[in-house]
Amino acid sequence: MKRYIRNIAALAVALTSGACAEMMTDAGEAEVIRYIEVAYKVDIHDFTDADGNSVSAPAEWFDELEVKFNNFAELTETVVPVDAQGIARARITPGIYNVTVRKTEKLDGKSYILNALNQNVALIDDVSADQIGDATTISVRPILGSPLCFREIYYAGAPGNYFRGQFYEIYNNGDEVVYLDHLCLTQLHPAYATATLPKWPDEDGVDKYAYGVTLWQIQGDGDDWPLLPGESVVISQEAADHTKIASFSGSFGLIDNSKSEWECWAGNPQRVNEEVPDLPYVFWSGTIIKLQWLTAVSGSAFCLYQPGRNLEFGDDDYWKVGVTTQCVVGGSGQQFARMPVGDILDAVELIPTMSDLNMKRIPGIIDSGAASVGGTYLGKSICRKVVATRDDGTPIYQDTNNSTDDFEVMDRPAIRRNGEKRPSWSPWAE
Repeated sequence: MKRYIRNIAALAVALTSGACAEMMTDAGEAEVIRYIEVAYKVDIHDFTDADGNSVSAPAEWFDELEVKFNNFAELTETVVPVDAQGIARARITPGIYNVTVRKTEKLDGKSYILNALNQNVALIDDVSADQIGDATTISVRPILGSPLCFREIYYAGAPGNYFRGQFYEIYNNGDEVVYLDHLCLTQLHPAYATATLPKWPDEDGVDKYAYGVTLWQIQGDGDDWPLLPGESVVISQEAADHTKIASFSGSFGLIDNSKSEWECWAGNPQRVNEEVPDLPYVFWSGTIIKLQWLTAVSGSAFCLYQPGRNLEFGDDDYWKVGVTTQCVVGGSGQQFARMPVGDILDAVELIPTMSDLNMKRIPGIIDSGAASVGGTYLGKSICRKVVATRDDGTPIYQDTNNSTDDFEVMDRPAIRRNGEKRPSWSPWAE
């Protein structure tokens, strides 16, 4: 018996010794992590102030400015400061990165948002300060902060593949009245999140325009639709009490949005809510879907665009390629609405999951991040984060033009969930 135990022990020692030797061999052959030193330039362009003057960014705007390097393949994030010359120096591993800048600054009492995104940047070798070029420069165009914003978006549907409850709540987050006249709710191209992004003509430049698939407009004379601070309006795909849909009875995530301010129906008379005004579509790229306006439950991108005039569908005097519309390079010639980013009040990028940031469509200066409920037909929505409350009890929401930070996922959709008020002119005002 003792001899047997000794043999087992000897075998164990031999096996252990062999394993250790193999481990040491593997350790000797292990790949050494290689780092590169990258200098990256932040270029803050001249911009238009609240009075319409062209101004340069004050030197102090570079103070405490940071550049973020995200490598989504490796799940790493590196954040480095910018020096007085506008250069950020990072020690990172070679790879493909999203490079972002985000900051809010004040000038003459007005808030300006400094957002920028360089997407899918290949950083493979060292880049010294004297080697900085277009590929290692991130351009920032300060944008005057808008009080108008998306407060909540319910886009991904409810269990059972029910999607008709989609709605978009638009909120006055500022401290002055704004007018909704001429405001367009716009779905951006591509309509579905994809890593294969379109290429636009060189003359359009980089991050100067966003491109729309469908535009629905609140039409008026300029002062017909006032929205006071703390008030919101709801625009729905179909304004109905979706909780009463018999075939989906008991399914969570259903919503009663029958008292929306507007609904977006393209022409199906059997499903129109006669008590809720139809919002007219003024642009529709491609084939018009007459039964409904369904946006991607996996994630579309949206913006609030205010062109300063009433638009009309099919107006050839207004919709012109290279002016108010644009075609994708190498595409079929299909036109998309061409919107200057300076006329966009808010934008939200929605993606299938938060690991799909390589699918961003929106220029980083108007949304440097993205939001997601994490899947489809989950009965969940996204809502802005509350950062303060006014004296009248209405909320103030976070709005830094970075949807990753600004929104949170809600287990159930809700209209005016935090005490927002309904405008006095609403059909449903008390």
